[in-house]
Amino acid sequence: MIDTKPTKLHEKNIKQYKKVFEKWDMWDFAYFDGKDYYFLTLYEQVLKGITGYLILDYKGNIVPFVQAKSPALSLIRFNTMIHGAMQEMVPQMRKNMTPYKEVVSLLSKYKTNLVSKHPKLESSVEKVIQYTTHALGNSTRIEEFINKLGHLQRFATREHGYFDDEILKAMKEESVKYNAMMYEYGLNEFDMMNDYQQIINALSEGSSTIPFTDRKKINELLKAAMQSNNGSLKRTMQEFDDGFKEVNVLLNPANLEQSFNEKMLKSGLKAFEEKIVPIIRNPS
Repeated sequence: MIDTKPTKLHEKNIKQYKKVFEKWDMWDFAYFDGKDYYFLTLYEQVLKGITGYLILDYKGNIVPFVQAKSPALSLIRFNTMIHGAMQEMVPQMRKNMTPYKEVVSLLSKYKTNLVSKHPKLESSVEKVIQYTTHALGNSTRIEEFINKLGHLQRFATREHGYFDDEILKAMKEESVKYNAMMYEYGLNEFDMMNDYQQIINALSEGSSTIPFTDRKKINELLKAAMQSNNGSLKRTMQEFDDGFKEVNVLLNPANLEQSFNEKMLKSGLKAFEEKIVPIIRNPS
């Protein structure tokens, strides 16, 4: 474990670049590029938020701007991925999966009844059961992503005090897998919209061997899914698509992980150049 507490030289140089009414915070972990350890200090004001960054080496020296950009990018990426896990993955992991379980249970129970009267529904019922069963495993898969990211974070911040490119690459792989999985989930949901409607139409017919309460429940579940798909999911998928267009990356449904890997690289670099680089205070 390296020493991550600011040295006197760290503090001296940090205060040298501090402006009036600003507070500073030197992150308690470093980025190791194979030669040296680099620390990031952020400056912020109460009303303005983050107002600047300063990159220092292990001893506390201020490195030139050109030398500071690469470690700054790595440190920001590390922090962004951890923040993303907390803000995006955790809520998805805790998502109520009861409706999905009920859809699979009820359609599996009454599949024979539905298909015997509506033979053309067989493929639709099978698809909904298959896709929804797969979606039920998302919370477990997301938990695995979070656990891996958490392990890598602990390795860097608590056990060693630094991360390197290998750790950053492993973290990126988990983030890419998560995004690809969520996009695939959206594609599957939209692919089932017509199937949902066909099942609803069949269940709405007067004569059926399926008990009224269960027919009503299936209808309610499928209508709720369609409503969610046309609302929040549609907006989320549009945000995904807009993100790819913004950095001119082709989204290939046949290779989602590669697409998201390229998009994540370009969008992260774009945001860094636009939002971070202008407020890095290292001298040129």
